[in-house]
Amino acid sequence: MRWTLLFFLILVLGSCNMVKWNQSRMTKKYVRHGIEERIYSNEGHTIHYFEGGEGETVLLIHGFGGDAQVTWNKTIQDLTKDHHVIVPDLLWFGKSHSTAKAELSSQVDALIGLLKDRKVDKCDVVGISYGGFVTFGLVYQYPEFFRKMIIVDSPGITYDIKLLDELAQKQNEKSFQDIFVVKNAQDVDELFTLATYRDKKIPKGFLEDAYEVYFDQYHAELDQLLTTLTEEQSNFKQDESVIFPRSLVIWGQYDEIFPPAEGKKFAEYLKADYKEVPNAGHAPNIENYKVFEAYLREFLAN
Repeated sequence: MRWTLLFFLILVLGSCNMVKWNQSRMTKKYVRHGIEERIYSNEGHTIHYFEGGEGETVLLIHGFGGDAQVTWNKTIQDLTKDHHVIVPDLLWFGKSHSTAKAELSSQVDALIGLLKDRKVDKCDVVGISYGGFVTFGLVYQYPEFFRKMIIVDSPGITYDIKLLDELAQKQNEKSFQDIFVVKNAQDVDELFTLATYRDKKIPKGFLEDAYEVYFDQYHAELDQLLTTLTEEQSNFKQDESVIFPRSLVIWGQYDEIFPPAEGKKFAEYLKADYKEVPNAGHAPNIENYKVFEAYLREFLAN
């Protein structure tokens, strides 16, 4: 009987996308904890997001390496115990999309629309990597919405984006867009290797599943998001009138995409606290979750 069941499971799981299966499993777990999956649509924007918990609102914004759920899974489950948490897929990621131009200002417009729709007038915001740039855009245009700002491995306006061209050369790519706009399973593996501290052998089948779920769409829009980022950064630098909320900068100790020196420089500019997560690369919220979450919770509580 055991061997029959095992054989059946191998047949079933072998014929399905394991990443999709895991997504479904996580979403069902969310439901048991009162975390709902929702869709917001307005003015050409369609945002897929998760929402749950009670207390002060925290907005979690992911980066280029996937979607809201895969980036913030553990944080969602932890913070909803005592916070109201909203976790969207950014436009052209996951299940979100838009008819607007693929630029940071569209992300800002969509997220402010979502907050207003959910009757949120004040919240804390956490942005990682590209999500940190989006966070900065939100605070620049709507500073009155945000009590606290947490930036994770995202160097903001103190960073010379031309340094990404040097990163591309180091990775033997023609442009930095080729690093982050993933176009096949091999690209998934290379991005994962660059972003993480610990080297892991990932089965080819899993890489193909991950590509299908997280990366096999909106390549032109994602490329445009990165291409226009330089100009948008320049616009931020020209506006010195913004008063930033109390801020925290969290960085992975071994981040190869944006080295810790960039995090320290940005923290100094923001007059923010700086915390470094040991034994982690560009995704400290995943690689060393306990330390990351301790820093995050301490800041949110005080």
